[in-house]
Amino acid sequence: MPLTRRHWMAAAGAATAAAAWPGTSFAAPRSIDAPALPPALKPDVFRDRQAKLRAAARSRSIDALFLTPSTNLAYAANIAMGRSERLTALLLLTEGPAVLLTPSFEEDNVKRGAVYDELVTWKEDEDPFAQAAKTLTHARTLGVEGSTAFGTLTRLLAAGPLQPQDASAVFDGLRTVKSAEEKSLITDAGRRTNLAIEATHRRLTRGATESEVANILELEFQRLGVHGDGLVQFGPSAALPHGGPGDRRLAAGDVVLIDAGCRVHGYTSDVTRTVAFGKPADEVRRVYGVVDRAQLAGIDALRAGSPAEEVDRSARKVIEDAGYGAFFTHRLGHGLGMDGHEHPYLVRGNGVPLVSGNTVTIEPGIYLPGKFGVRIEDDYGVNEGTAPVSLSARPSELVVLNT
Repeated sequence: MPLTRRHWMAAAGAATAAAAWPGTSFAAPRSIDAPALPPALKPDVFRDRQAKLRAAARSRSIDALFLTPSTNLAYAANIAMGRSERLTALLLLTEGPAVLLTPSFEEDNVKRGAVYDELVTWKEDEDPFAQAAKTLTHARTLGVEGSTAFGTLTRLLAAGPLQPQDASAVFDGLRTVKSAEEKSLITDAGRRTNLAIEATHRRLTRGATESEVANILELEFQRLGVHGDGLVQFGPSAALPHGGPGDRRLAAGDVVLIDAGCRVHGYTSDVTRTVAFGKPADEVRRVYGVVDRAQLAGIDALRAGSPAEEVDRSARKVIEDAGYGAFFTHRLGHGLGMDGHEHPYLVRGNGVPLVSGNTVTIEPGIYLPGKFGVRIEDDYGVNEGTAPVSLSARPSELVVLNT
């Protein structure tokens, strides 16, 4: 699976190092009962998705869809696996079966939970691309899933006379509108993320490094039954929107910014909390108040039918009117689902209207170089004609932690 920005930025190191780092004493974790995981999506959900993908492909004169391991493959067939040099692919014929092609030694693995009509396996001394071309004998236009490796596509096209077409719009058109079940999974992930961040806050102590606290955060996610991680930034480090974690040590008066998320049955959360470690400076309180009002303005503007850029503009105006416009350096938010970042994007220039079922982040921020940064991020579902539904529990005020 693709690396998230949190995985990309996170410092390497064993998680156990966070529990006993030389010279640093961390508070012992409190005993918690991890909430029970919600049920996974049923096979009928994936069969319905395949029917909708076929219909969308036919409307674009596509004869078959080609998917290798990706979140689109997980979306279409409940197959979550990494890519390798050995070809695994779903060949979804628009007027035929969903054919899963995989190495023969992977057969038992992919059968567990995968949803398909026919299974074709290949041995190590066989050419899987020739097998794929045989399955696609009657196809002419091939819709290619957008993240497919160029080398993979090249080998497939060399094996048979196919006309490739970018099928990103086929998947995006369906994935941007979330069902009630999907929103429930995102909400559960958001709940666990809030719990993990709050538990990490309780274990903060002077002298801890950002990397050590990032490891604590991962442990707290594990205690909640999920895999998750996050960016951890103290004081001036928080002025970098995607900085850290690094070796900066926590001091009294620092802001602590944690941007974290986890997966529940393939669906992600994305939550950022900024708190004060000890009594905050007046400027910190002032900036936090501006960001808080900007987030509320963005939430209020989040309605079906509103252009995505208008939601960004509503929040940005609050920050600009307060004199901090130059320090809000990124878009207001992004879509959220099986990918941490997906359509729709709340950014200037995106005039596409939002629709009921979109799920997005609202994450305004102000970043003052050399001083500190503040970002508040929560997840929301767009509704038709009503206020958006909260998918994570938004803080009501600046939290001040005891040092």
